[in-house]
Formats: sequence, C-alpha cells, structure tokens
Amino acid sequence: MGLFPKKGKKVPREIPKPTGPYNVGCTDIMTDYSADGVFMRLFYPALPSKNSISPEWLPHESYLKGYAMFFKMWPPLFCKSFPKFVGDIHTPAAWDVPPLRLPGHRFPVIVFSHGLGACRTTYTTFCLEFASRGFIVAALEHRDYSACMTFYFEPQVRTDDRQSKIPDTSRNLIKHWMLLKKVKSGKGEFSIRNKQVHQRAKECIAALDLLYDLHNGKQVENILNTSHLQLNSFNGIFDMDKISIAGHSFGGATVITTIAKDKRFKVGLGLDTWMVPLKEETSIFQKVNQPMLFINMEKFQTKENLRVMKKIESTDLQRMVITLKGTVHLNQCDVPFLCDKTMRKLFGAHSKLDRFTAMNLTTNLSNVFLSKHLEIPTDVKYTEYIQQHQSVLKEGITSV
Repeated sequence: MGLFPKKGKKVPREIPKPTGPYNVGCTDIMTDYSADGVFMRLFYPALPSKNSISPEWLPHESYLKGYAMFFKMWPPLFCKSFPKFVGDIHTPAAWDVPPLRLPGHRFPVIVFSHGLGACRTTYTTFCLEFASRGFIVAALEHRDYSACMTFYFEPQVRTDDRQSKIPDTSRNLIKHWMLLKKVKSGKGEFSIRNKQVHQRAKECIAALDLLYDLHNGKQVENILNTSHLQLNSFNGIFDMDKISIAGHSFGGATVITTIAKDKRFKVGLGLDTWMVPLKEETSIFQKVNQPMLFINMEKFQTKENLRVMKKIESTDLQRMVITLKGTVHLNQCDVPFLCDKTMRKLFGAHSKLDRFTAMNLTTNLSNVFLSKHLEIPTDVKYTEYIQQHQSVLKEGITSV
C-alpha cells in the first residue's frame, strides 16, 4: 500500500516509516532514583536485526489520563475509547538493538524537548526521521508536571535506613507517577511556566551531560527493567562537536532557554514555539548567540506570541522564522497519524495542508538548517529549498 491509499480504503493509523538510509533503533534510559534524574527515549542509527521487536507508541496506559486532560476530555471515557479508536500503535524501530558503528564516523546529536501534555514518544515521527538520516536523538520526558504523565523510581526505605544517604536498590522500588498539572491562563501563569521552562532547560543540559558520559565510556546505570541494551555500546559514536536542540511548543521555549544557558548546543529548532513562558523575561534573548530556526504552524500563532518571538529574530545571526500555511499546532507531533479524520477534527489535529506534507516540510526544513550550521554534507541548500516551496512557506515574523 502506498502513502495515500486508494479511494474507499481505510487509511492505516500508524507512525510513518522514516525515509533515511539508516535502520533505526531505540531504547529508554532513566538515571537516578528520584525525579531529578534524566528520563529519555534514545533514537539512533542501528545495525539491522531480524529478530527485533517494535515498541508500542503508548508507553503505558496511565499516560492516557494525562492526554485526556490535555484534550479536555473525561479521562475514564478517553481511556476506554482509545483502544477502540486508535488501538495498538507500534513504532517502526528496533527495540534495544546495538547502535551502528561506522569506521571514522560519529553521529551528530539532537536533544528534543516535548510540548505541554506530551511525553517522550509523542514526537516519534520527527525523531525517527532524523535517526534514519544519521542523527542520534535524545527525546526527553520532563519532570516539571508539563508531561501528560511520567514517573520515577525510589527504593523502599525501612525505618532503620532513614539516616542512610545511599539507596538500597536491592529492595523493591516504588514507582511514583507524575500527572500533568493544569495551570489557568492569565494572571500568575507566567511565573509558573517560567519556573517550569528553567527546570526543563536544566533537564536538557543534564541529558547532554549524560550523552557525554555515554560517549566517553563512563559507567551509567539504567534503572529501567524494560531496557537491557548495554549502554557502553554507545561509547565513542556521538559527534560532540555537532550538538543541536529541538522542541515543540513549550519545548520551543525550552530550546531558547537552554541555548542561552549552555553554548555546547550549536543550533536550535523551535517548532511552533509557545512564548508565554518567556514573555516577561527579556534578558534571556540577549544571551542567545546561536543560529535558530522557528517553524510555525499558521493557526496556532497569535500577535502576542509573535511579538515575543520577534525579540529573538535576527537575519545577521541566522535566527529565522517561517510559517507553514494551512497548518495546525499538532501537525508537528504524531497525533495526526494516529487518528482518522473525524478524530483529528475532534482533537484539533486536522489541517488544510496534508498531514504528511506538513511533517515532511518540518523535517526537511529542519534538516537543511541543521546541515548548514553543523557543517553536515548535504545535497540540499537551505535557500534553494525555501525557493522550491514558496507556495506553502512564508518567511518573516508577520507571515501569519
């Protein structure tokens, strides 16, 4: 079956297969026995494997409660309806397989920050595509209560152990769930979101530190029992001179905050960035001197959001804003591929521009921009790509 099925046939609900030349593997990594640890899904070029399994897109049924809250639906009904209307969606990647090693070659890195009400798997389409093109993508799951749901482990402590600072992990671990917290818009929202965005930036920096440890062969304990890949297999395969960070919505604001704090990140990508967490923090924009590309969706952006975004736009520093016409906020995540047309309209995920085209433009624009500024060889030039797609793209902050 092709990308667009024949008339009358049901469009399959599945994560689109990536188009790059590399096989893709993925694994989950969690460090530390507290909410302060790093939690990510790592996507990477992988060795071919005939007997590998594909992980399910939904990490755990508990995540549905947070998704229901985000979509303003009654959680019991949403959780009950999801298996019927969406079903089991598998990720077209090989779980826990060894990463690919190429003589004399290292893979550039992308740290990815999810949006409000999302998690480490919500942007699987984007992450898979870049892994298939030769990037290693670390998709975080934030612990600031902005994820639809997340969790951490801590060892069960007996009364006589309370003075000990070293957790006894030989005992049963307690799983602590962290459900999305709602925040009312208006007065007081900025202070809460600004605190969250700085925590998110701290988590992105910690994730990069972890990738450095993996690259340098340091022993890292993965406390998840769902992953059995030896983490020392990643030793020496990251190109730590070519590090970028990308994020959608709240994740876009996280990108700005992170690159302001840590110059190891060479390039930033903001996908339909939500600027509310930064609207009253003008000093942060002055600390950003890296190239950054904003790819906006037409329907989401407001004059106020664009006004704040304009503070960082600069052609001299290669910080540019592009809008995709006929698009909606969720076009840059997996949701449009998991639902039929009726469900897409219900969730606000249906766009005038074809959903596959919107994702392809997002990944291709991102790829040519990263390739340019990370000095990665490519046959496609950024300015040429822009010119070829003028009918659906507009450059400039006032394009909405």
